[in-house]
Amino acid sequence: MKIVIMNSLYTPHIIGGAEISTQILAEALVSAADVHVITLGGQKRTDGVLEEKIGGVTVHRLPHNNLYWIGEAKRRRGVLAKTARRLVDLYNPWQIGAVKERLEAIRPDLIHTQNLSGFGAAVWTAAASLGVPIVHTLRDYSLLSPVSSPISNPALSRLYALTSGGFSSRVAAVVGISSHILKRHTDAGLFRGAARHVIPNAVVGKIAASGGKEFDRKPLRIGYFGRIEPEKGVPELIEAVLSLPEAVVEQAIICGEGSLRAKLADSCRHDGRIFFTGQVKPAEARSMMAQADVNFVPSVWEEPFGRVIIESYQVGTPVYASEVGGIPDAVWNPDEFLFPPGSVAAIRNKIVAFHALSGDEKRRIQASCLEHCGKFTQTSLLEKHLDLYARTLISGSDYAAEAAYGQVH
Repeated sequence: MKIVIMNSLYTPHIIGGAEISTQILAEALVSAADVHVITLGGQKRTDGVLEEKIGGVTVHRLPHNNLYWIGEAKRRRGVLAKTARRLVDLYNPWQIGAVKERLEAIRPDLIHTQNLSGFGAAVWTAAASLGVPIVHTLRDYSLLSPVSSPISNPALSRLYALTSGGFSSRVAAVVGISSHILKRHTDAGLFRGAARHVIPNAVVGKIAASGGKEFDRKPLRIGYFGRIEPEKGVPELIEAVLSLPEAVVEQAIICGEGSLRAKLADSCRHDGRIFFTGQVKPAEARSMMAQADVNFVPSVWEEPFGRVIIESYQVGTPVYASEVGGIPDAVWNPDEFLFPPGSVAAIRNKIVAFHALSGDEKRRIQASCLEHCGKFTQTSLLEKHLDLYARTLISGSDYAAEAAYGQVH
């Protein structure tokens, strides 16, 4: 079986979780298929397609064919330039033609699209014209809005959703990395005739053995790992910590960078329990996750998934998280470990509740979290995708039509 995966960027050009998840999927599939990735590069159009082999995957980097390449993360662009690029994305005949030419050369059995910024949803017309079934994975809200974290600019978003909805009729099967993100798109009218699936991201990492934590010790060491932005709920977490005595919270580690870091660090400079580490290497962040007694994911916007939750479970640290977006799909025992987004009081209550637990109770929670994160492995990801591809290839349009009346998981 020959599969083409399409994503805006591909390693080593990584700006977010979508690139990481796409690489994990592509390399997992190598054991069962001939895998090609079509992505965008920063080269000029005259340089043509650049081809290389990475982790057993054949990577085809097409010229970006737009005003600029989205992989230039360090170069800041003005609002007009960003808006113009996104408008070109709505229908870019040069990009559609380049993709169709490359697909004709590869001749895949199935095409699996991921994030399409830089390609545009209209690229589905190139794939569909070849008679090859298309699967699409929803990793963010970019088909509904060009600004996806958080969703904004209502006028441009309506235009994006309308355009994406029309082109999405070419897609045979759609996958949400959480039930929330899938519902969000189908409720908006996209993928009306597609089979619907939920397949969570795989999170690569060694799963720790039970034990190894001093759960009998008190007070607590609390951690936060992620961007320090308004939509991430960090101010609410810090306010909850500041409201509690040292007998309950010994230390709070805020690991990450963002626009609120300096302001928040200044606001709590009088409290020596709160440490801002800045951006650190993944291995160092993982080590700090393991050292915490409990971690928090207090997002106030609709996270598509909850990768950091699974990463924390892998090192044996329980997590409390906001009940928003795709987070509930990732959390073990949501009844106990979710709280309303944006609520300082709710975060404070969860900290107090975890502090009150005995060491044995915390160890039982840890064991359950370690077992739970086993559902998010590369092996599970591979099995679910191979089943999806087989269904899509064998049943074709009949399966898609049937699944449109009942969600398939």
